[in-house]
Amino acid sequence: MKGLFVKDIELMKQQKQSFILVIVMGVILNLAGSGSVSFAIGYFTIVTAIFAITTISYDEFDNGLAFLMTLPVTRKQYVAEKYLLGAGLTAAAWGIEAITGVICKGVAELQGCLSEKIIGTLIYIPLALLMLSVSLPLVIHFGAEKGRYIAMVMWAIIIAVVYTLIKTMGLSADAVGAWLNGLNRGMVLAGVVLFTVIVYMGSFWIGVWLMKKKEF
Repeated sequence: MKGLFVKDIELMKQQKQSFILVIVMGVILNLAGSGSVSFAIGYFTIVTAIFAITTISYDEFDNGLAFLMTLPVTRKQYVAEKYLLGAGLTAAAWGIEAITGVICKGVAELQGCLSEKIIGTLIYIPLALLMLSVSLPLVIHFGAEKGRYIAMVMWAIIIAVVYTLIKTMGLSADAVGAWLNGLNRGMVLAGVVLFTVIVYMGSFWIGVWLMKKKEF
């Protein structure tokens, strides 16, 4: 599996211009205003996680995936590497952008609201992982190009359904925010982590099953 990680790192080096652009955008957002730190971290975390999906595009180019399967690499190992890569990129992206936010806003501000904002941005890690949980099996099964479009449609449907439910129940953003603030943060965090782990692992096994059925 180490060889797969090396391969993907080398592939991502070819996208260094995209990485640099994302980092520059994150720094600009951090410098833009006092309320932009959370958005900058979320943007950088989720966009970076998507790079795990783009590596599958490179693998599929010119029948590269079929060639990979002739090497001493199992289909389960291939899928596992993609999920580990996605989780690693997500955690690294969050850490890098959080540090950048601290530097841009000033260490002194950590005594105030900045520290609370950065801690609050931890929610972007499970969000990115849940996005990968939906996207990776689709990309594995349908291919990179078609899988991405299907994933986008699915997320649009999910967001539309959630929005419709909130409107139907007559809930406002303030009401939802007040309800969330009234919950025990420790319990919420534990629940979110547990839910994300279960979904991510379930998605992994679905990805393995789909990969084993895939014909080249």
